[in-house]
Amino acid sequence: MSARHFGYWGKAHPSGTDGDGYHLLPYHCLDVAAVGVTLLKRSPALSALFARALGLAEDQPLYSWFAFVLATHDLGKFAESFQGQRADLVKYLRGREADSGKPYSVRHDTLGWLVWDQHLKDRAVDRRWFGPDSEDVLDGIGWWVRACTGHHGLPPDSRGHWRHHFCPEDVSSIEDFLEEIRTLFPLDGINSAHTALGTEAFEERSRDLAWWFAGVTVLADWIGSNTLFFPYRSEAIPLGEYWQEAQKYADAAIEAVGVLPVPCRERSFAELFAEIARPSPLQAWAIDTPLASAPQIHLLEDVTGAGKTEAAVMLAHRLMTSGCADGFFVALPTMATANAMYGRIAEVYRKLFEGNPSLVLAHGQRALVEAFADSVLPVGQDERDAAQQDDTATARCNAWLADHAKRALLAPAGVGTIDQVLLATLYSKHQSLRLLGLFRKVLIIDEVHACDAYMQRVLETVLTFHAMAGGSVILLSATLPEQMKHALFSAFARGRGADPLPRASSPGFPLVTSWHEGQTNAVLEPIVAREAVCRDVAIRYVADEYEVVSAIRRALAQGKCVCWMRNTVSDVLAAHAHFENELDADHLIVFHARFALQDRLATEKRILTHFGRSSTPAQRAGRLVIASQVAEQSLDADWDMVISDLAPIDRLIQRAGRLQRHPRDTDGARLADPQATDQRGQPCLWVLGPAWSETPAANWYKQAFPKAAAVYPHHGHLWLTARALQQGRIAMPEDARALIEGVFGKGAELPSGLQANANQADGAYFSDLSVAQQNTIKIADGYIRGGIDWWSEAKTPTRLGEASMTVLLARWDGDRLRPWAEHGNPRHAWAYSSVKVAERLIARRVPESDGAKEQLVKDAEALLPDKGKWSVVLALQATAEGWTGTALSMEQDNKPSRPLRWRYDHVRGLEQIQDAERFEQEQE
Repeated sequence: MSARHFGYWGKAHPSGTDGDGYHLLPYHCLDVAAVGVTLLKRSPALSALFARALGLAEDQPLYSWFAFVLATHDLGKFAESFQGQRADLVKYLRGREADSGKPYSVRHDTLGWLVWDQHLKDRAVDRRWFGPDSEDVLDGIGWWVRACTGHHGLPPDSRGHWRHHFCPEDVSSIEDFLEEIRTLFPLDGINSAHTALGTEAFEERSRDLAWWFAGVTVLADWIGSNTLFFPYRSEAIPLGEYWQEAQKYADAAIEAVGVLPVPCRERSFAELFAEIARPSPLQAWAIDTPLASAPQIHLLEDVTGAGKTEAAVMLAHRLMTSGCADGFFVALPTMATANAMYGRIAEVYRKLFEGNPSLVLAHGQRALVEAFADSVLPVGQDERDAAQQDDTATARCNAWLADHAKRALLAPAGVGTIDQVLLATLYSKHQSLRLLGLFRKVLIIDEVHACDAYMQRVLETVLTFHAMAGGSVILLSATLPEQMKHALFSAFARGRGADPLPRASSPGFPLVTSWHEGQTNAVLEPIVAREAVCRDVAIRYVADEYEVVSAIRRALAQGKCVCWMRNTVSDVLAAHAHFENELDADHLIVFHARFALQDRLATEKRILTHFGRSSTPAQRAGRLVIASQVAEQSLDADWDMVISDLAPIDRLIQRAGRLQRHPRDTDGARLADPQATDQRGQPCLWVLGPAWSETPAANWYKQAFPKAAAVYPHHGHLWLTARALQQGRIAMPEDARALIEGVFGKGAELPSGLQANANQADGAYFSDLSVAQQNTIKIADGYIRGGIDWWSEAKTPTRLGEASMTVLLARWDGDRLRPWAEHGNPRHAWAYSSVKVAERLIARRVPESDGAKEQLVKDAEALLPDKGKWSVVLALQATAEGWTGTALSMEQDNKPSRPLRWRYDHVRGLEQIQDAERFEQEQE
């Protein structure tokens, strides 16, 4: 074939200029187009989203349009600057030397947009590619091309000029290629859509659809670049002939990668949850309530232990079997809660689907990492061509997939943290892929009350976008303030184009609140509480830490099991010091977020073994858990005695839910009947707080808890909580609504001593809302870079507060550097060795003084998914103090960074032990 566009390579192995050493660029463009079209054909709901918006009554015009525009995704690779990265192939394919005056300095995704925006769209008008109204349609078409050329995971840059990177031959080749694919993929359908909708409506709908089309492009590029499915072809054959081949490859690829909707089988509640003899009232509601066929949102409010998760799964299952959804994703506040939820969902998810669908957990569990991880988008063989400065599509895909948290959004069923969802609407790389991953799923968000102002506003944006695409939402909460409930429901309604919803409130609790398109207000339905979770909890409010320590010792001596929940890691470790010489390692468990993933998973397993639903008296007796907030949510654990540091009332209600959670006899043996009355006596929640005062000083809380003062900055909420606790009891569920509104409602009055703190906290609240508004994508702005900083996923702030750093623990074994966690697969070993630490404490690693060791650390970084850009390798050395290492803190407030020494062990986790500078001085 003599066509000029066959003189360009699209993908290449590191060596070899003939045979199968490279893949012609036009064929790679068609590979990606074939994947996108096949994805549409195999995903009827996705096809309907685009067809309805464009007013296309038939499928073929949409397929033809997708094929055409997706085939343009790599126009930037026609550039001389890109091609010149492999001068040998330029010489082989075109018989001339590459132009050294056009170095590769701008990525090919941006080059594709520049040549379209600054040159090709004018050619489109001249040659009437889009019919007689080509000039009018260009603004709308531009949104599709921008999204398509943004296949690196973010919109292309608009800065620069195409002439600096292309030569005239390149532009002629592109024009020939576009003319040929325009014949192969007729544009009559998109031209008719423009004519029927009108210029303004066509542009607006194209702008909105681009948010999801950008995700389709990224996914199609990744799959279409995988040589497992698309072998290299360097022999030139007509594009129409290759298109037939590409479609066959795409069919096999789409079938294999695990991202297609999976048929759902109808199951009864008893079939899904055979262990539940009698559904709770909330679960009965989920079984029987009539469901609309429109996108809908439900809020299930009930006490902890009422079976909200099972009710949500049943409701999601009914939405899927009725054709309203194709899958579900469960979003939880922390990694620990995601791990715990995975175990519960794993027992039922296979019953929900036909065949063998992928269930992917965003974090944790060995079974996931090693068995499920490769079931969605298998890792491809990267070119590893040192001559190419660009990351290849396969390299980008592999790096993204190395973080298993991300795969969960692409699978039919997924469990993960809320952060994975929030990233879908933040200015974050691969935001569009996450948005596409949520498409047509029931989004189940647990522990909604744990959101702060920033997270709430970002979540509102998620709900708006999810509703726009026809998704449904189920929110779970122990209690939710009325103001927050109204904001979340209004955000969802806004996504369906509905008028603002009027406020709807009810003193009832438990309560289900529901809304779907076509309703003018949300429907409130009180639910009868299950008898087993109705109880009076005595409150013992104390201000003396030693009184708590003494009470714990007495309880342990009586054979009880105890959990002390503290508000900071430092406080956890301080409490551990009280007991480390009294209890052996088998009876004293420390649980917080600063453990390597492998150790953290092992600790979660220990907790569920010793204190979970099936734990025996022998497993429980005399054991103490000292934990941070990670123990307060979704861990199905049960202790005889629970102590909590003073925290806001919603957190205390959660923590109280871990007190005598499962009905047991006086010895702690589980009672067979889940409805039976617990025989351990009245549950009593101990709360350690500042000495109670009706007229507290400004430092009332900070003086008692200096480290926790920043964790819960609104000390007025803490005082209001402490005041409510002075009555000495909480009746659940009767008191739940009054307690929440009494602390978070607008009418709560504060003492004058705490007013300044409250004003400061309120100011921070509105500031956080403003920051969230700035950081979230805007549907009306369109998928465009503009002047906005799109972050790396590792740096995108899903939560405000202290920025965190992923620290990868390593240890020196002689002259070898090993990940802290042992594993046959190095990639998994590093994942299991990771721990999150505040960036102000660990921002950078300290270079090794030994050159050979420094090179070993650099070699390890080169193998990491992020190449060490967004993580810190902390190399630990065995010393008399244990495994210790040094890292640099972050520069802040004009203070330079300083080396800090750290120690790690599987009992206490990672802790700072001393300034390295002071240590060195003492050694001298």
